[in-house]
Amino acid sequence: MAGTTVPEIYCWNIKIEDLNIYLASSKRGALRVGLSLREKRDSATFFRKRFPNTRLVENYPLNKLLVQAVQAALLNKPFRSTVDFDFSCTPFQWQVLKTIARIPFGETRTYGDVASMVGKPKGARAIGQVMRKNPMPLIFP
Repeated sequence: MAGTTVPEIYCWNIKIEDLNIYLASSKRGALRVGLSLREKRDSATFFRKRFPNTRLVENYPLNKLLVQAVQAALLNKPFRSTVDFDFSCTPFQWQVLKTIARIPFGETRTYGDVASMVGKPKGARAIGQVMRKNPMPLIFP
């Protein structure tokens, strides 16, 4: 889930209580959601290290679906829109993220449960590593 190289990245940020949420998308889809409890920064500054040598532009319209999905997740409300994604993963990482996305709203699973769901019953640590690198923690919780 390394940084994706695109010519231009569209950023936005929202604040919910003390949590600053930074969103980045390309024209193809969502790239990353970042979280911070530190003082609010502009989204381009937040993403500069992750996307060096890329033009970062503040843009709400290209992040609208992602903003709505994140807000719904934080308000414990289901969100049924298709957000396109533009980040690279291994086939195993995609399998894990898609499996996590199918867990019914409001339910939880352990990493061991998810490992069994993807056919790797002894792979709880591998699931943990996928989730540690998860570029969309509020979309794939």
